[in-house]
Amino acid sequence: MSERDPSHREDLSRFLVHLTRDSGETDARGNLISILRDKTIEARNGHCLFLHEFGRLGFTKVLTECFNTVCFTETPLTQIHRLTGKIRGRRVELKGYGLVFAKDWLIEKGACPAVYLNARGTNLREYLLSRFRSDFQTVKSLKTFRKRQLSHFRSIIQYYSLINIIGSNYDFAWEREWRYSGALKFKYRDLVAIVAENPASFESYCKQELPSSKLKFIKRLPIVSPGYSYEDVVEAMSFKIWNDAVGYAGDR
Repeated sequence: MSERDPSHREDLSRFLVHLTRDSGETDARGNLISILRDKTIEARNGHCLFLHEFGRLGFTKVLTECFNTVCFTETPLTQIHRLTGKIRGRRVELKGYGLVFAKDWLIEKGACPAVYLNARGTNLREYLLSRFRSDFQTVKSLKTFRKRQLSHFRSIIQYYSLINIIGSNYDFAWEREWRYSGALKFKYRDLVAIVAENPASFESYCKQELPSSKLKFIKRLPIVSPGYSYEDVVEAMSFKIWNDAVGYAGDR
């Protein structure tokens, strides 16, 4: 293995974690169950610099939703608790429930790090907004954009969906965020682990809420708490290490 292989580095995580939150009448735990049941993480919101431009430019609902992304963090598993709860300046309150994926798998799927640019003392923010308005000035719908940009329209949308500006009251680069454009579909064998505040309680909850056809796969996955130490994570994963030998035959 090359010495430049990042897997040698302890400061870089091999995993990306998607955390859930409360929404409407469904709490974060219920949302995680829904994701596990459907094997899909829906991209419900956009998170980029250009959100306020969609309405001003008259985007259709379909074009607006193309900027929606699924968010992940590259934060090590032992530090996940630092992203949960109330954090000043953040609109989204994440909870200690989520899914762990291999970073390499998500990279193959097209996930990218979010881009946080420091615009202090520059006109960078205004320049980016100007470029966005220029690219979409006469484009209101995805159909029109697709025709004009041919094969490049998805790449342009993905590029803009990744960009944020660091400001005096807005700097979340420390979250080490990654984004995936659109809904992420996965199979149970694509999961590395489940994150839950109380692993034993969550496993019992899965037994109540998931059919046996799905539960048999979920039971093979380690469940780690966001407050676990490195040793706790290793212990939880070692209990389920036989997964690799048994495999996931029949996962549809």
